[in-house]
Amino acid sequence: MGWNYLVQQLKISLSQIFIYGHSLAGAIAIDLAIKQPNAAGLIVESSFTSIQQVVVYRNIFRMLPVDLILTQRFDSIQKVPQLKMPVLFIHGVSDITIPAFMSEELYITASEPKKLLLVPGAGHN
Repeated sequence: MGWNYLVQQLKISLSQIFIYGHSLAGAIAIDLAIKQPNAAGLIVESSFTSIQQVVVYRNIFRMLPVDLILTQRFDSIQKVPQLKMPVLFIHGVSDITIPAFMSEELYITASEPKKLLLVPGAGHN
């Protein structure tokens, strides 16, 4: 995959690789960062605490048994404490897709070193 190509084929040092993910890819980036703890750092932009919390916040699928339907939980709030690298959380304060408080919660849960950058007037993208 992409990670193996960078490390094995291109011989790029792990200390030069930053993992980045935006929105849903932020949750995927957190998963990858846990599996690759020697990367230089992690940047998570406009991501969420968990899919379930997004569903509750957005008040969608309220008539459906969401817990039974979801096949991927993307429960980042439970995974963030396992990170062993510097993390930068970025979120637009005016994001109406995923609220900025979710990045704030991820930041609070993460271990040091960490930084939270809330961007006034910025939306999801």
